[in-house]
Amino acid sequence: MSEFTFAILIRETNKAKASSALRKLHVHSCLFPANGEWLAVATENAAESGAEQARYLSAELKTHSFYFIHAEDHGWHYDLFEHGERKGTLEINYETYDHSNPDHANFSLLKKLAVNEVALARLKNGLHARNAQIDDLLISVEHFRQALGFETISWVSFDYMSTLSKDQLDEVGAVFIEPTNRKRFSADSIILEVLEEPLRQMGYFHEERPEMSDEIYFVKRENGFDYGLIIDKNGRKRIEPRLFTPRHKRLSMFYIGTGQIKWFDYADERELRRHLEEILRFFQKIGDPWIRKNRIEIFDANAIYIELADRFMTEHSFERIHMDDHLLFGGEVVYQRDRMQIVFTHFPQEAWIVPYLVEDTEKKLLTRFVYENKETLPIDIRTIDFSFRNRDECVKAMQQVFDVLRLYFNHQRVDGPMDFHV
Repeated sequence: MSEFTFAILIRETNKAKASSALRKLHVHSCLFPANGEWLAVATENAAESGAEQARYLSAELKTHSFYFIHAEDHGWHYDLFEHGERKGTLEINYETYDHSNPDHANFSLLKKLAVNEVALARLKNGLHARNAQIDDLLISVEHFRQALGFETISWVSFDYMSTLSKDQLDEVGAVFIEPTNRKRFSADSIILEVLEEPLRQMGYFHEERPEMSDEIYFVKRENGFDYGLIIDKNGRKRIEPRLFTPRHKRLSMFYIGTGQIKWFDYADERELRRHLEEILRFFQKIGDPWIRKNRIEIFDANAIYIELADRFMTEHSFERIHMDDHLLFGGEVVYQRDRMQIVFTHFPQEAWIVPYLVEDTEKKLLTRFVYENKETLPIDIRTIDFSFRNRDECVKAMQQVFDVLRLYFNHQRVDGPMDFHV
């Protein structure tokens, strides 16, 4: 059985103060000492909202806190807060033998909090090793526990603590904290209340998309294409703002402006409203201008195929046998040679050229050829981008398709047909 730990650690010894702060979270929780300087907290929804809860407790108690997760078969993670501000984070993934940038771990602050600097040095050295081994990653969580004095924080979760007897709870000094009464609220209604009118004034309208039940869409429709803002609810007490255009499906909005993906955990209506107001301000300042910059120019895509693709495909003994009208808004162009076809596809609401190869009855994606041979292909081919915003970029994307096709035809001639599938 795997160990699952979802715990919040707060640098506080006064259980009464911690209990008072916990009640304001409006969740059931269990509080007990972690060591002589830290208290441990297990909340009923720590898996979904633990990071935001740790941030809140750090701010409320004006102290340091950790949100700590350990899944024995998968990896471990922490977020470190100081007076409500995130000061460090680390994620170790056993399955991919990888970890996040150790520079984000904030070892300088960890050193101030550590009770065992030798264990902390082992953790740091293991993460900075040029070729970290899986055994180094597996033992790293123990180095972390030893460094902070959290050796007892194992198998800690609200569900697990709820299974302990009174004697077992007394033995570890654990008490359950009942939340203060709270009014239930609908996250969807709050999101619409805060965002719908200001976004409507900017030309974005709420659109229900039943197939996307965990997402709320605000859509601007221009010249046959959709653009807008997605509030991704993730099915939990967390929201993440994303932007979409015909070239981008679900791009993190904050990544555009800050280079960092950002999501928002909330424990109550007040926190949700505060996050939405921040999202709205960022969308007005960064998101909407970026969308306007990435609008698709209307042009005659069919003419590009007639001018460029017909000539290129003829040079390789292909004949055009089909072309849909108004390709920019969706359709196909098909070229054939013997039993082989090259199909250029434009999907509705997307600004991409998607080239396929059909040999006999087998349909293949050309970009799969690039992926399978990325180590041997020229760098400019490995970084191809078949998307476009205007006619010039569409011509460039078309020429990149031709470059890949030349390489494919050469592979086919030298090595025989390639085996790569959609």
